[in-house]
Amino acid sequence: MKKKIFKYYLILTMVVLIVSVVFTSEIAQKYYKYEVENKLKSIAFSIEYYLLKSDTKINYDDIAKDYASMNNQINNYPEDKLRITFIDFSGHVLGDSEANYQEMENHLSRKEVQEALKGSTGSDIRHSKTINLDMLYVAIPLKQKQNVIVRVSVPLTQLKKIGEMIWFYAILVILFGLLLTIIVSLRITTSIIRPLKEMIFASQEISNGNYTERISLKSTDELGQLAMNFNEMASKLDETILDLNNKKIEVESIVNSITSGIVAVDNTNKIILLNPAAFNIFKLDSRHSIAGDKLAEHIRNNHLNHLLQETITRNKPLEGEVTLDEKILRINTSPIRPTNSELNNSGGILFIQDITKIRKLEQLRTEFVSNVTHELKTPLTSIRGFIETLKNGAINNEKVANRFLDIIDIEAERLYALINDILQLSEIETKLKETDLVSLSLKSLIDAVFEVLQTIANEKNISLHNQVSEEVILKANKNRMKQLILNLVDNGIKYNTQNGSVTVDAYREQGKVIISVKDTGIGIPSEHISRVFERFYRVDKGRSRNLGGTGLGLSIVKHIVNLYNGDIKVNSEVGKGTEFTIQIPY
Repeated sequence: MKKKIFKYYLILTMVVLIVSVVFTSEIAQKYYKYEVENKLKSIAFSIEYYLLKSDTKINYDDIAKDYASMNNQINNYPEDKLRITFIDFSGHVLGDSEANYQEMENHLSRKEVQEALKGSTGSDIRHSKTINLDMLYVAIPLKQKQNVIVRVSVPLTQLKKIGEMIWFYAILVILFGLLLTIIVSLRITTSIIRPLKEMIFASQEISNGNYTERISLKSTDELGQLAMNFNEMASKLDETILDLNNKKIEVESIVNSITSGIVAVDNTNKIILLNPAAFNIFKLDSRHSIAGDKLAEHIRNNHLNHLLQETITRNKPLEGEVTLDEKILRINTSPIRPTNSELNNSGGILFIQDITKIRKLEQLRTEFVSNVTHELKTPLTSIRGFIETLKNGAINNEKVANRFLDIIDIEAERLYALINDILQLSEIETKLKETDLVSLSLKSLIDAVFEVLQTIANEKNISLHNQVSEEVILKANKNRMKQLILNLVDNGIKYNTQNGSVTVDAYREQGKVIISVKDTGIGIPSEHISRVFERFYRVDKGRSRNLGGTGLGLSIVKHIVNLYNGDIKVNSEVGKGTEFTIQIPY
């Protein structure tokens, strides 16, 4: 910018100076020619006057030489040698002060002669090859006595000197003007460029995010007013950006904290925004920005993309359910409507809820109600049947009545056990955190469990082995942990073979207490292992009911383990036995 201003000032000054010099030179030269022409006219008129007064025979050649000699003697510039020529109206030379007039060519075609023949004073400037100078010719006609033309000429030697003198001073003026221009233009450009540089620096700082940068120019001219307006604009921009950043942070915090997925696209289906929940739902890498990409490039589900496209096209909210990678997603779509309702919408928003767990819970609830109904119906039907039989006369037969009452008692016991297990499972599920925690010796706890189940084990000649050392201590609710071990050992006895065994072991490892309950029973087929912890799930339903199982024992065990943030695994082989391994943080 500074170079451009300096260059323009220099060029402008050069043009002005050169034009001024040329104009001055032209004026000076024209003035000089005008003066010389007037002088020649005066001489010509004086010759005319002399000829008109003369009564003797005129010798034009002598008059020309005498008159020219006389004028040249009194001339201030000897080099401007006057030349006088007499020409008749036919163009023949009658006399000349410098040359032999008899040898001179006809002058009829000369410009000044032609003008004189027309009755006016003729003049012309021609270059003389003889003296290599421009000559000024002035011719006047004499018609009173003879048809003669007096032509007076002089070389314009001073014209060349005037030109040289003008250009000499012009060069001095140009050099001085250039020097003055350089000084002035440097000061002017500095006074203009300095505040401009400050503005450029301030604008660069603002574009880089430093909205506190200001211009310190204090002048009252247009640049000062511009600087003031710039500072005011920067202040308002700083406030606006700060406000926008705060709102952006608030919106991002709200969007990122929403557990449901949110996806926003423009009207060409290019992604504007995805919150973390959406990245998780669609299993996308949140480390890579996908803003600006087509939605279909990352979410390949025709139903979902069609639903969003239809919302954008129809400009109305829609909803639906989509299955994606074994997930059930509830989709709500809404158009992004501009403030001006006359304009089309500028995109659409997807609101995604992962309802897979809800659907599974609904399915589990349905199955649970169905299973509870079925489990309660069986003993109740049996009890009602035997009561009806007793009412119809069987009560009078003591032996039959006692047998029926024993069956009713067994079914009532089953019903009581089922209801008790359901209540226990409900209690565990509703607990967020275990209470009444105490330090337990697992060896003592397992001995107490074995004592309760020893009678049942003896009926099948099953041996119980406690391999837990006294050093294994666990902080837990005593009754809850006893119930866990009791259910596992009870299952190990019920589904064992004659002369089998149940072994319980426990040890500490990497901050966890590992509890193992292993039996030598019938085992669990591999296709059933993943479902053994479901409510009322039985591998062999008939045998389980005959053994008095409610189908809730392992489900209760699983929920107790979850209550302690633990983990349970099953390792089983049909005909060789089953091992349950529990890991609970120490």
